[in-house]
Amino acid sequence: MMKRIYTLGILCLLYGLNKFFLIPAMGSIAETMQWADIMHRVFSNYGADILAGAWILCFLNILLCLAGRKTVEKMRHAVLFLLACGIFWEYVTPLYLERTVSDPWDIVAYIFGGIILFLMEKTINRQKE
Repeated sequence: MMKRIYTLGILCLLYGLNKFFLIPAMGSIAETMQWADIMHRVFSNYGADILAGAWILCFLNILLCLAGRKTVEKMRHAVLFLLACGIFWEYVTPLYLERTVSDPWDIVAYIFGGIILFLMEKTINRQKE
């Protein structure tokens, strides 16, 4: 479980790195280089959402560990959970929180981030065996 707590901390650090370093850095050079403009758009529009998908899956597994339950071990379960979270955040939350907007690509980003975390954990666990 400590490994997941460290992972959660690293994801928070990556969020800060994205928000306070990568987005401003790419934004400042985006006017001169086309690839930087594309990267700036990706980091500013979807970087936090990709990290959010990984973060929520990691947090879910920590809660399951604390409850003495089995963690998410199948990719389809992770994808379905993140899909449900994404649908809620993108389509239900705007109904009661006016400053939010729906973006179906955000759902894709949540799932993508969760899949990356899921595959990383599976790879690490296989290497230990």
